[in-house]
Amino acid sequence: MRGELLPKITFIYHGIPYATVSVTISVKVRKDVVDLADKMVRYGIARSRSHAINIMIERGISRAKEEVERWERIYRDVERLRREGYRIRRGDLWRLLQEGRSR
Repeated sequence: MRGELLPKITFIYHGIPYATVSVTISVKVRKDVVDLADKMVRYGIARSRSHAINIMIERGISRAKEEVERWERIYRDVERLRREGYRIRRGDLWRLLQEGRSR
């Protein structure tokens, strides 16, 4: 068994899937986020602050994924246009690329 990854065992809590494998990180959050986490624990929505923050992340992650996928499509299309010989010299997309948002 040495060197093998343990399978993720997920469970559902308030409609949110969770994996039993977790990683601890330190992160600063706004006070209103902590207050919300405390209320989620108080009302039984979450078992702990950590669990509450994970619920908040999980519920918001799908929106973040959608935005990332949108930008990936845009960058993929831009790269295709560049390969085809088009030059982007003006406009907002060019400005974003110049600002270092390109890969």
